[in-house]
Amino acid sequence: MEESETLDFQALERELQIALTLDEKYKRENDAKFRAIHQKVGSYEEFRDIVLASHLKPLEMRDKSGARNQPWNSCAGVTSTKASVPVELSKVSIQYQSKEILVC
Repeated sequence: MEESETLDFQALERELQIALTLDEKYKRENDAKFRAIHQKVGSYEEFRDIVLASHLKPLEMRDKSGARNQPWNSCAGVTSTKASVPVELSKVSIQYQSKEILVC
């Protein structure tokens, strides 16, 4: 057997995986087209959106998290067990265009 006659099994497997992926995509989009037709969508844009979103799957109960580790506002949610220490704000007066402004 010559070098050119040997089979490259890795390339063959890649080609098979690509073909299977494209076949799954075709079936998924075709099913979405039939669903969109049966729903009697109002416009082509709605039809197109349904077909383009055919790869999305609905969330399951386990996908939704119960407690968040990161609060929305990390500054507002900070609570400490230490006693709060009073902070004194010094008053500063600033001269601005011949007017005195008091800043706390």
